[in-house]
Amino acid sequence: MERRIGLRGRTDFSVTASSGLWHSAARGIELSGSGIVLDRGRDLAITDAHLLMRLTITLPERHRPIVAVARPVRCYGRQQALRFVTVSDVDRLCLAEHLDLVQRRGSVLH
Repeated sequence: MERRIGLRGRTDFSVTASSGLWHSAARGIELSGSGIVLDRGRDLAITDAHLLMRLTITLPERHRPIVAVARPVRCYGRQQALRFVTVSDVDRLCLAEHLDLVQRRGSVLH
């Protein structure tokens, strides 16, 4: 059984994931108000499973990046699903506006 809250849409933007001294560049390929799916560019290993990650999300229509804290939910191949733990209300609104833009452009929303 799937649990979904709100819209989820396919997208493509730059994300930097970090945890302590570790930093990794990724692409945000799916987004919802409660989480994100990253394409990490390589198959994931057990060492990639950090408890919490700081995400710096660079949306194409914004000048200032969005900062969020997320925890891994699941991994499959090169993709990693994360649930937002901490994100400001203003940044959450920016993510929702990005989903609206994706919908207006005709991308698939689930």
